[in-house]
Amino acid sequence: MTRTFLKFSVSALALSVMAGSAMAGGYGRGSANIDTLFESGVYTSTSMAITAPTRGVATRNGVATTAATGVDFAETYASFGASAAFDVYGGVRCAGTFAQPYGADADYGSSRIAMGASTTTSNSLESTEFAATCAYSTDVGPGKAYFIGGLFTQALTYKEIRGFGAATINMKDDSLGYRMGIGYAIPEVALKASLVYRSEVDHRMSGIQTIGATPFNIFANASTPSSLKLSLQTGVAEGWLVFGSVEWTDWSVLQKVNVKCAQSYGPACAAGANSPGAPSIDAFFGDGWNVNVGVGHKFSDLFSGSFSVTWDKGVSSRDPGGIQRSAFTDTWTIAAGAAFNPNPNASLRAGLAYSILTGGAETTASGVVLGYNTDHAISGGVSANFKF
Repeated sequence: MTRTFLKFSVSALALSVMAGSAMAGGYGRGSANIDTLFESGVYTSTSMAITAPTRGVATRNGVATTAATGVDFAETYASFGASAAFDVYGGVRCAGTFAQPYGADADYGSSRIAMGASTTTSNSLESTEFAATCAYSTDVGPGKAYFIGGLFTQALTYKEIRGFGAATINMKDDSLGYRMGIGYAIPEVALKASLVYRSEVDHRMSGIQTIGATPFNIFANASTPSSLKLSLQTGVAEGWLVFGSVEWTDWSVLQKVNVKCAQSYGPACAAGANSPGAPSIDAFFGDGWNVNVGVGHKFSDLFSGSFSVTWDKGVSSRDPGGIQRSAFTDTWTIAAGAAFNPNPNASLRAGLAYSILTGGAETTASGVVLGYNTDHAISGGVSANFKF
């Protein structure tokens, strides 16, 4: 097998994961593309994926009601990514990356108010990550070993609307994190393995809460999880390869996040006390696992394709009182991708994925039990990759 086959193998792996990663567990939506560290020369990659999930309440306290059924609150969203890598000196190679690792978008309308579940009518979580990651490679046996490390800055923005604007929350923060890992590659047999750790990031979110026309300065302490991902691919025959990954994510760091007043505002709120209305994010997550396996095939010098299956463990857990407080259930995803390679230095890729979200139930802070049937999501993504 040749160096050209390795380029195909990296493309196939990115293809199927690109379309399927948008349904990662918890609030996960994707990760930085550091595969470019295993290339040579100047290598750029840009990608976009759109995901359309369907998630709606099926029952209220075990009974289907007009207010509960048929309400799809999950919003369609887009995820963007970019990476540019270059050789620095000797065996050192660096990459600058952009990613949107976390997110959530829900529009409940009047459904939760009608069900007595909460007064929240919509909420959203957005994130961006800018990173600089470098790798030092050295010859080991028939291939190269890589030692990987870098820093990133992560920005989070959280917005919530209650009672159609009667109360709003808007908070944001930027904090630093790091990633480190090891890798090994044998181009002749299209083998590439990596083990990468991404650190936990602690945020002190700050912003404004309004109730009617009254604004309050607020803050909330929250952490995004650490993760450890093992990835492996290898050629098994001329034009064929298999690939897979296992990722553990420490979603259990996200339990209950209370919104607090940053300073006293008369009798309405004392500094450090829960803000008026006592808003909070009641996640109570457990750790997550993501397992992906797939196969890729090179049909010709111009076209290649891949197919993969992913299982993502639901992160919903129970609060200290033993109550299930969220419905982030197991997700199964099948994904297919195709790549067009007009010349050795350019490729265009596209992928599609279909996800099944298993059913479950949650109990809201008001004590209402919401039940969910099996739902689904459709994702599609494209990317362009160039080498100079």
